[in-house]
Amino acid sequence: MHTRDHFEDLTDDILWHVLSFLPANEALPTCVLDTRWRDLWRHTTSLHLVFDGSVFPRYKRFEQLVKLVIHLRGESPLVTCEIDAYPDDDPEHTFRNTKLLIDYALACEAEELVVRAADIRYDIPMFDVPLNLISHHLKTLHLERINLDHSDLKFSGCPVLEDLCIQLCSIRASEISSMSLKRLSIIDVCYLRHVVRIQICAPGLISLQLYDFEGLTPCLENMPLLETAYVGLGDGCYDFCRDGQWDCSNPFCGCHFYPVNNGVLLGGFSNVVKLELIALPKMFIYKWDLECCPIFCKLRTLILNEWFTANELVCILQHSPLLEMLTLQLGNTESNIGAMGGQEMIEKSFVCAHLKVVNIECKEVDEGIHKILKTLRTGGILCDHISIKTPAPSTYSVGAA
Repeated sequence: MHTRDHFEDLTDDILWHVLSFLPANEALPTCVLDTRWRDLWRHTTSLHLVFDGSVFPRYKRFEQLVKLVIHLRGESPLVTCEIDAYPDDDPEHTFRNTKLLIDYALACEAEELVVRAADIRYDIPMFDVPLNLISHHLKTLHLERINLDHSDLKFSGCPVLEDLCIQLCSIRASEISSMSLKRLSIIDVCYLRHVVRIQICAPGLISLQLYDFEGLTPCLENMPLLETAYVGLGDGCYDFCRDGQWDCSNPFCGCHFYPVNNGVLLGGFSNVVKLELIALPKMFIYKWDLECCPIFCKLRTLILNEWFTANELVCILQHSPLLEMLTLQLGNTESNIGAMGGQEMIEKSFVCAHLKVVNIECKEVDEGIHKILKTLRTGGILCDHISIKTPAPSTYSVGAA
């Protein structure tokens, strides 16, 4: 008795959509169902060579799978390609087959390419992806758990690249450059250079995320189109003085790698609309950059944590003429905000005509918070515009400060 194939009732578009979610090793066997399925799989625009650690194919099986995919798909165009980098069965554990897949994806005009180290249950050498990429179609590149120690991060061969995410990677390049890049993320424990700052040259950038890295903070070149930026300097950042002297005798200390004549970060944020600057109090990048008095001429939303003193807060407010919303996320303010130094800048008048919302998040209303409130009043900021939030319910009145 003939059994009716209910898939016959589905359109090609629906079947393509279903196939696009399957990993390559599961989608490939559909080719044997009939000629329609073979043609459908061949023309899917998504290719996912991603495997769960418990079922990842062994070396030879992976090599066979790569050859079958390339042979059976031909040069049908791709939109998205996701690849788990996996070593070959040789003494050096090279990644010849993974590199073949990358070249294949670019030859198929992939617009989005994701390459990550395979999630397997035993150690393998980190894949050093060949970044002499040449593609006139690649718009998005995501690299995860990848060794970039021997890679050139100049993307002149990818003239339409707009999104670059580097996550959990090791980076030893001296420069990251792209004339077309619009969004850049360097996140989640990336290992950067320790004695030389990476230069980021991306004049078309509109969004930047930079946090949880180890090494020296990258140096930004002019970014006239940048609109939003989030920078977080955590424990892994090398931009602090190990002796606490800001100019110690250790020639390899972070305090000796600050540019003498130019800043590192803040000069690149002159046109940013939304800015979040987070750091441990011991980090000096923001503080030293502010000595150059950068102007934030378009800044409207600003979020800071407890790295600043009142002088530095005033400096920022003086040079942010359009600022509308300020959020201060504060823990213990005694060691940083309370360490005032001279009072000249604090007492200097300034006007924040557009600043209507100030949110202060703190553990308690201590001396440092009172100093901030006094500073804000100096700039003509009304008490009604200031909100203080503490973990426990508080009856604190700003007007009584």
